[in-house]
Amino acid sequence: RVIRKLYDICPILERSTKYNVKGNLAIPYYDESETAITVAFQDEFDELVAASGKFTSITLSDYLIGALAKISVQLINNVDFPIVDYVVDAMAYSMKRFFENVLLNGASGKVAGLGGNGTDAGVTLSVTAGAATAVTADELITLQGTVKDMFQENAIWIMNPKTRDAIRKLKDNMNRYLLQDDISLPFGKSLLGKPIYVSDAMPEMAAGKAAIYYGDMSGLATKFSEDMWMDVLRERFITQGAYGVIARADFDAKVENAQKIAKLVMSSTTN
Repeated sequence: RVIRKLYDICPILERSTKYNVKGNLAIPYYDESETAITVAFQDEFDELVAASGKFTSITLSDYLIGALAKISVQLINNVDFPIVDYVVDAMAYSMKRFFENVLLNGASGKVAGLGGNGTDAGVTLSVTAGAATAVTADELITLQGTVKDMFQENAIWIMNPKTRDAIRKLKDNMNRYLLQDDISLPFGKSLLGKPIYVSDAMPEMAAGKAAIYYGDMSGLATKFSEDMWMDVLRERFITQGAYGVIARADFDAKVENAQKIAKLVMSSTTN
């Protein structure tokens, strides 16, 4: 038997909007943050005043990632267990955890994801908590309300397991727990009517950290130039008495629709 440590992984990649395109991909969007189409009452013969938003775009490029693991040929021959298959599976699992971490937190100077990369801010809709290490029911309600109703249908919560544990203890004014039983949802609980997913990659509640994401994760665009591929190298390391397992992928990720996702940022000061 091989015992492997398991991690909590959220479905951020599965729920993102995926593009399989080689090379750079420009995704246009309409921005009315500064000016918008104006509708107003008119007097006869008055001139209409032109006003509208503008089209801009985000660009997804390619960032190459890879991993390599070596397996002893002696171990393969001496163990009555499909060790190569296991390592291939473990490699895929590690790649998935890497994707999740980058999509949630971003990577400085590379993939922006939800957390930003130093140039791209990632998620821009934001609610700031009143404390550095705790959240309140009112703050969670405000965070949920930050996302427009039209994007609520497929909305989910994403947070660290310890953050979920803290929220499990919150009660409303009727002394009812904020988390409600719902056996159809992950963990069997819903928060303000929406499912909760936890991830070990999410920061715990600490000063200045984005501890909770809420919204429709299809607002995050992910681009893969090609599907992740894996291969077993049977000759490269044979003089070392080993086989190699290699995995590679080209991808990028940015927030495509900033209205769909919001974040709760912990207070930057500790009391």
